[in-house]
Amino acid sequence: MIPDSGSADTWLMSSTFQCLDRSHNQQDQIACNFGPSFTGNFSGGRIADEHMNISYGGGDSLNGDMGYEDITVAGITIPKQQMSLVTSASIRGNGIFSGILGLGMRGLTTSYTGSNPANDSPATAKEYAPLVETMSKKIAPLFSVAMSRDDNRSFISFGGVPPNVTTGEFATTPIRQMSMNGGPKHYIYYGIMPDNMKVSNTEANQTWPRPVGMLVDTGTTLNYFPADVAQAINDLFVPPAVYGGEGTFAVRCDAVPPRVEIGIGGKAIPINPSNLILPETKQSTPDGDYCISGVAANAGLSILGDAFLEELLVVFDVSDKKQMKFAQRTDKTAQ
Repeated sequence: MIPDSGSADTWLMSSTFQCLDRSHNQQDQIACNFGPSFTGNFSGGRIADEHMNISYGGGDSLNGDMGYEDITVAGITIPKQQMSLVTSASIRGNGIFSGILGLGMRGLTTSYTGSNPANDSPATAKEYAPLVETMSKKIAPLFSVAMSRDDNRSFISFGGVPPNVTTGEFATTPIRQMSMNGGPKHYIYYGIMPDNMKVSNTEANQTWPRPVGMLVDTGTTLNYFPADVAQAINDLFVPPAVYGGEGTFAVRCDAVPPRVEIGIGGKAIPINPSNLILPETKQSTPDGDYCISGVAANAGLSILGDAFLEELLVVFDVSDKKQMKFAQRTDKTAQ
């Protein structure tokens, strides 16, 4: 399962799910390319007249039954956690993961009453207690993430921070309340308001004194900024990155990235230079090897994704404090 702070629903693929293309035509399950599916039903019972309905920005969607299941993660068992078994999906997997471990807050849950997703609307939405809320009844109400390209240095910790990760000083900032569909503000995403953003290379530097609010999302690979900001950052690669379509930029894999700092809680948090070029995306061309830039142009919300989070220790505090903490790791010198 993918630990996803940008989603509050925990779900697994049911062994009987229908694989769909984006036009919702049925395909063989193998076309959806998920890992092992979940066999069986909800041990705590299915919830009658309630279902999950998620639509993602890329056009993919998921529908599923809702029910109660005992979930154990990191040695902590959460009895009768509400979750979903997916019955139909147009999303594509990577042949490994089988679902999402939703780490978002209550306002981001996507449960609806009734049995027909076509009738879903804000009026039929039904919030429920997600994993981070029910888990907080047994442990301290926080979790932390320490990502690295090195699997042996990548951790997620519930109720505290990983004991084998050392850091510099933390920067602390509140989680912002947000409004969805014009409704009242409440806690939905892990949204923060940065102090500023600074970008520089050996020849130029730029500062955005007050960037827009940004979401911190472990389930998103790239950083997504407004189009003009993303273009300006990608122009400062040496040689510059080029727009590749759908918001992404291509850059020579051996390019020199600019220095990008996000001001958070009065401290400058740099994006690790190695995260600004994704080597796993390398494509060889007659002009050389090109990779995807870690900075993309958004089509809506600005997001600090994995390309920002790597080599940081990030604490998601869902207690009454509702705050986030960021610190650079010192347990290994970042490359």
